Amino acid sequence: MKLYFVMDIKNGIVVRGVKGDRESYKPVDLESLVVKSSIPVQVFDAVKPKHLYIADLNRIMGMGDNLKIIEELGKKAEIIADCGFKSPEEVHGAGFTPVLGSETFDLKRLEEIKEREVVVSLDIMDSFVDASGSFEEIDEAVKFLNSFRLKGLIVLTIRRVGTSSSLDWDLIGKILGISDNPVFAGGGIRDLQDVMKAKDIGLDGVLVATAVHNGKIPLELIRNGEV
Repeated sequence: MKLYFVMDIKNGIVVRGVKGDRESYKPVDLESLVVKSSIPVQVFDAVKPKHLYIADLNRIMGMGDNLKIIEELGKKAEIIADCGFKSPEEVHGAGFTPVLGSETFDLKRLEEIKEREVVVSLDIMDSFVDASGSFEEIDEAVKFLNSFRLKGLIVLTIRRVGTSSSLDWDLIGKILGISDNPVFAGGGIRDLQDVMKAKDIGLDGVLVATAVHNGKIPLELIRNGEV
């Protein structure tokens, strides 16, 4: 199972995500035990992750972008990045593996993206966030996505991000039971025990940040990139 280190980037710096309240995110170095800077390249150099997930919060919020930083980091590691993609044209131009978040991208337009390997993120706030307006329940979206060969399908419980409240195991188990694509999960991972449980139930990858910054997940695991 792959371990993706998460970097939420806003206004050119790495911030600590908490419950999806993006306006109040603070520089990550203020509470981290492992980094002394919030400058993205310096965070990367301190952690040295093998696999990197980036959320460009400016682009997701429609307030500029951090694409130059992301492309620079792409020279250092395998990157998947959610940049608030809204159209297939934006996806085709990306210089990294795009993450298509259901919050911003109409999943029904996936048929227009055939030659690119992509990851889809099923974004969950208090309920499933679906920009397409096509799916009443998250399992309907998962079954629709079975028609595509995805690099991964992320179950992202945004309200759990930064809370160390653990993953939504019931939801993840349900999605593992119906998805034909590799399933990743993010939002709330507490420690190494959660990581090993994720592996044991059959997840293909997890997204981790807070548990790395507070020392609950060793850096050597992030640098190795898998368990």
